[in-house]
Amino acid sequence: MAKMHYKIFLAVSLTILVSEAIFVMINYSSDKEALQTALAQKGQQSQKTFEVALSTTLDSMSQLATFVANSPDVQRLMNEAERATTENSSGNVMKPDDIRALLYEAVSPGWQKMTKEYQVRQLHFHLGPGSNSFLRIHKPDKFGDNMDNLRHLVVDVNRDGQPRQGFELGRVYAGLRGVVPVFSFSDPKKQVGALEVGTSFSTLIESLSSAIGYEVAIVIRKERVDEAVWKRPAESFTSNCGCFVEASSSDNLKAVLAALENKPVHHPTSEGRTTLLKTQSGPITLTEFALRDYIGIRDKHEPPLGRVMIWQPAEYALQGLYRDTWVNIVYAIVVFILIELALYFGMRLAMGKLEATIKSRTSDIRALNSKLEEMANKDVLTGVYSRRYLMERVQQELNRASRGQYPAVILMLDVDNFKQINDNWGHQTGDRVLTKLGSIMMEHARNYDVVGRYGGEEFAILIPGANAKTGYQVAEKLRLRAAEEIKIPSSPDRTITVSVGVASYRTGYRQEDWFAAADAALYAAKRAGKNRVIVSERDENASA
Repeated sequence: MAKMHYKIFLAVSLTILVSEAIFVMINYSSDKEALQTALAQKGQQSQKTFEVALSTTLDSMSQLATFVANSPDVQRLMNEAERATTENSSGNVMKPDDIRALLYEAVSPGWQKMTKEYQVRQLHFHLGPGSNSFLRIHKPDKFGDNMDNLRHLVVDVNRDGQPRQGFELGRVYAGLRGVVPVFSFSDPKKQVGALEVGTSFSTLIESLSSAIGYEVAIVIRKERVDEAVWKRPAESFTSNCGCFVEASSSDNLKAVLAALENKPVHHPTSEGRTTLLKTQSGPITLTEFALRDYIGIRDKHEPPLGRVMIWQPAEYALQGLYRDTWVNIVYAIVVFILIELALYFGMRLAMGKLEATIKSRTSDIRALNSKLEEMANKDVLTGVYSRRYLMERVQQELNRASRGQYPAVILMLDVDNFKQINDNWGHQTGDRVLTKLGSIMMEHARNYDVVGRYGGEEFAILIPGANAKTGYQVAEKLRLRAAEEIKIPSSPDRTITVSVGVASYRTGYRQEDWFAAADAALYAAKRAGKNRVIVSERDENASA
């Protein structure tokens, strides 16, 4: 009988040991997947931030170009320039050199201000057709060259008179350019040329890197640089990757490129990719996405001109993963030892108690797994559901709605000016704001509503059985309560507000379509001045 007890003991011990090992592996896999998801979300956010910064820079260049091109003096002088360079011109025509001198004198004061306040590096007047340089304010002694093979923006503007903006390679540096037509002052319908205002990526990524705390680099395929007969700036450098580094906010880029040489070749797309990468200076999270120039976008060239690389150290994130894994291992060992002791003494007392002990431990493990599952489905800070659980429930609701035509609505909420709250009062105050907002949303939610944290200060609420009108009413109540009840202790007069986007389920919606509609409504609320509720444009059109 003792031998039989020993075999049972070994069998049970082996089973428990395997269970604890599986428990550790499952937790490690779950933590690693959560880390990858979090890094990917941060990568998407950094890509979106870059794209917004790029668009803002291009808009600034176009606005400056429009301002200069609308000057009556500029319009008169460019009209004279067009007359002076026309073969069939006759009569009292000014000499081109005299026109250039007057044009430079008229624009030079504004040029000095633009270079200082807007980091403009290029102000260039072109005559059509095509791209014939008339005057470079930044290099007034260089003019007369034709750049049809490089200045596609200028060629297109001189062709149809429509303003354009974009990124182009150049003979000296890659430029972010805004190009607008210049019309005659005496005949506003007559186009007499084009004006180009540009800046470089270096200025953009320096300010962007400082703002988001990440490193940023612009890398261009070497063969495209050679095709453009580019004169490379002294501060730029090349790499063994077969690419040309146009701009970088960090000297660590060389180590990043060296680490990528040991990886399979990856061709970036517009969707972007975020990966963990080991470099000589330590692990980093690297986000890469395609960089396309104006002609590449216009003519849909593949592969893209180059790539944008955004990275930051990942050592802290990995340390958290390893720390959690070791905690799970120690926890599993402790639990295993305790169970073994219980089994050993239980078997010595009576074989009958062994079964009771096993049942008790099994119940404990089930309760623990249940608790872990509940913890996995909840956001620790705010008390609302996690993003993963939210996505599962939204998919379930999509399946139900598509089968039975049941109405449902999603609200997307975002705390207005949340970064200012963290910057001015600290992250603990920001956490309290999110916690209070989570409490308010949970109080408003019905038993079958799902309140989830979508990411950062952004939340989503799934309301089954509701239409856009009901969703708007719920969102408006939440908005008013947030403004009334969420306060900052040290600044009670400071009002904390939220913006909300509302989108109801539409036939054929996929999960990403539904969230995109709600997210678009949320950003419309942001653009409209914040602290408001906006219903999805599709819902507005349907109700109309």
